Amino acid sequence: MVEIFSYSYIASVQILITGYIFFYFFFNKEINSQVNIFEFGFLGLFILSFIAILINFFTSLSKIMNDIIFVFPFILFFLFFFNAVVLKKIIIYSLPIAILFTITISFDTINRPDAGLYHLPYVSIINESKIIIGINNLHFRFGHTSIMQYLSALYNNHLFLDHGILIPLGIIYCYAIGYLISETLNSKNKELLIFIFTIFAFSIFTMNRYGEFGNDAPAHFLFFYLICEALKNNDIIDKIKKTSLIATFVFLNKVTLVFCFLIPLYFLIKELKIKIIFNRLNNFCLLFLILFLIKNFLTSGCLIFPVEQTCIKKVFWYDSNSHRNSNAINTRLENEAWAKGWVNQTPFKKNFNDYITDYGWVETWKNNHGKIIIKKITPFLIFISLIICSLLILQLKKKDYKKNDVNFLIDRYVFLLICFLGSIFWFLKFPVFRYGNSYLASTLSLFLLIILGNYNFFQNLIKFKKVVVFFLVLMLLVISVKNLIRIFPKITNIKNYQSAWPNIYSDDPYSKKDENIPIFKNKEFLFYKSKSGACYFSSAPCTHYFYQTDFILNEINLKILKGYKFFYFQKK
Repeated sequence: MVEIFSYSYIASVQILITGYIFFYFFFNKEINSQVNIFEFGFLGLFILSFIAILINFFTSLSKIMNDIIFVFPFILFFLFFFNAVVLKKIIIYSLPIAILFTITISFDTINRPDAGLYHLPYVSIINESKIIIGINNLHFRFGHTSIMQYLSALYNNHLFLDHGILIPLGIIYCYAIGYLISETLNSKNKELLIFIFTIFAFSIFTMNRYGEFGNDAPAHFLFFYLICEALKNNDIIDKIKKTSLIATFVFLNKVTLVFCFLIPLYFLIKELKIKIIFNRLNNFCLLFLILFLIKNFLTSGCLIFPVEQTCIKKVFWYDSNSHRNSNAINTRLENEAWAKGWVNQTPFKKNFNDYITDYGWVETWKNNHGKIIIKKITPFLIFISLIICSLLILQLKKKDYKKNDVNFLIDRYVFLLICFLGSIFWFLKFPVFRYGNSYLASTLSLFLLIILGNYNFFQNLIKFKKVVVFFLVLMLLVISVKNLIRIFPKITNIKNYQSAWPNIYSDDPYSKKDENIPIFKNKEFLFYKSKSGACYFSSAPCTHYFYQTDFILNEINLKILKGYKFFYFQKK
């Protein structure tokens, strides 16, 4: 655990310094006392992920390359951007980040099964190779990986070794918690305080284990960050710049949160000026988005896989065979059907297309995953209801229950509409809780702030802020104690574990790295095949998807052109 703490502390300092340089260059050279230092964490991760994907077009993110990228921000900071006050804050604020990271990740697991099936194998690919064209033909999920895989690959260096790939995912959670608490302490905006209180409680109740994060949780934390920044009473030009940046990062983490772009679009419509649309930061976001879409196109033949309308079917690495999962249409049907409970059908199973054609799936979904969602959010709803009822009862006793005149601000209603539309989209297309909980939580939180925001109790900012801070600290303390209780028995039994780090090589916390089976065709190496059903972090490229090796050898082809690998199926 000492190693986990040390690594996360060093990584946090590097990320915050990187974020400060980004802030200095794109936002403001002057840092005032109101700047939330944890925002530098988000900004640092944003620019680092851009660097990672850009470099991977030309070479692999090898340990040596990652060493250079890791050290470079320190060199820039001390030579050109040095600020003693900022450095002191970064050094101090990284301490609670490292503590929270350590108790969150220690002796936990990776996200299963997705991490073993395609998150970690794709990180391996990035570490060992530049972009492989048509890689989704080895495993269809390689076609819709997140920017998080690039961030993870970036921290596999000679300092952190393989364990470094676990850092970005956990540290986003820690920065999100730090950001929300810092905003609460410094904000004078009651609406923002109500929103923060609600989504903080939601996050603590539903997304508090590292093993549950996957690619989804970072996107949801960033979506909450987006709404918080949109609710602030800042200059609209600053809002446009910041919300455009955050929305881009949200989308790159989870394309299903595409409704996030409606928020900066709304601000642009309010303040329609050419110089606002075409500024340095927006151009950077556009470039990043284009790079990501090109990466998607190269790996799958689609700009957004598996949305078939974005596919260019004439390229030879696009799989046009609808009987294979690497085909966009087949993948979309399968993903949507599984999200809507296809596997839970009784007494017989319709095919994917027939199952989702009408709304008969709703009954199956309601009786299965619908119950899981209710079970997950019920503690959160009870907690929020009790707090709100207690506050309102307190007002009644003090005869202070009247509402002030309604303060009608169009922004909050627009944000509520956007989140509500996102929630409907989530239900109609992919109603799995972890895919859309930021839409749901933000809809509820914005609804509450509209309903409650004009009660007298919430107008007393000092009193209300004390209540919010108290409960935020209480919730954080409770979840920390819960993690410590989970960790303590394992500390006493540490000799039976390989490490306190989550195991990235298999589901078994006691096992070591297991090499998979190399597959050859005409004496030419093609890929590795998993021995145990999932590749995890191993030699790359690796797939668990194909179990009939003969089928692969007959159907799949590998072409190497100017150093780039192309995996493709021969078109008939």
